Amino acid sequence: MSTITGNERMTLLINSCEKYSDLWSGHVKLLERNFPQESFDRILLTDEKCSKDLGSVNIISAGSGTEMPERIKYVLPFIRSEYVLVTLDDYYLIEPVDVRRINALLDAMDSEKIDYIRLFKRPPSRIKIEGHDSLFLIDLNSKKDYHYQVNLYPGIWRKSFLEKTLAGVSDAWNYELSLTRTARENNTKCAMTYGKEFVILDVVRKGKLLHKANAYFKKHPGIYEGDRKVISRFTELKIDFMTLLKLIFNQSTIDSLKSFFRRFGVHFYSDGNGRRNS
Repeated sequence: MSTITGNERMTLLINSCEKYSDLWSGHVKLLERNFPQESFDRILLTDEKCSKDLGSVNIISAGSGTEMPERIKYVLPFIRSEYVLVTLDDYYLIEPVDVRRINALLDAMDSEKIDYIRLFKRPPSRIKIEGHDSLFLIDLNSKKDYHYQVNLYPGIWRKSFLEKTLAGVSDAWNYELSLTRTARENNTKCAMTYGKEFVILDVVRKGKLLHKANAYFKKHPGIYEGDRKVISRFTELKIDFMTLLKLIFNQSTIDSLKSFFRRFGVHFYSDGNGRRNS
C-alpha cells in the first residue's frame, strides 16, 4: 500500500472489522451527506480483504485475525497527516460538520501543544482552556471515570501520540483501558470540546442496535439496511444506569458497587464482554 495522499493536516480513520461490515454503507451515507468530501482523506480500517466500494472512503485491510490495535499500527505508517480523527463504525455522523470549526480545533492543537481532543462530552471537564470558547483540559487523574478520560469516542489525535498508545496491547478492550494510563505516563496534554463539532448517533452496543438508533433508522429509511436485532430494554437500562453512576461517583465507589453486584451474577460491559472484542 502506498502513502495516503491528499490533505496533509488530518485524516479521518474509521475503525471496523468484517463482523460489523453491515454498518459501513449507512456510516458512509451519513458521512458523505454531512462532511464535505474534499475536506480530509477518509479511511475505513478493517481486518479481512474486501472488494466493497464505499465511494469517497478508502477501505484498508490490515489482515485476517488482526485486532484493533494491530490494525491501527498497520495503517499509521501510510498516513502522512499530523492529525488523525479516530472514530468507530457504529458512530454515525448525523449533523453537518463545519470544516472551519474542525480546522480551528487543529489550530488550537498547534498553538496549545494539545495531543488529543475528545469530540464527545463524556466524561465531562470544567477546566477551561483560556482563549478557546469550547475547549476544556482533561484531568487525567480525575477520580471519576478514571480509566476512560481518553477513550474511543470520536477524537482528534496527534499521530505521534496515537502511535505511543499501541505498544503492548492486545485487543480493543485492553486498548481502550490503557489509553488514559498511556496519556498519564507520557505527560500528554489532552482536551475535550463541548462545541458539537462532530455529532454522532451511537448505534450498537453488545452487537445489537440501541433503541435510539433503531428509532432513527425507522424515521430515516435507507440508512441502515442490515438485520441486527435490537438490544433488550433491560440491558440498555443497565448500561444507562452504569453511565449515570460514573457521572455521580468516583472510580473506587464504582468498583465497590460492581463487586457487590457481581456476587449476584451481574456482568458489566467493563468486564470485557462488550462489542469491541474483535
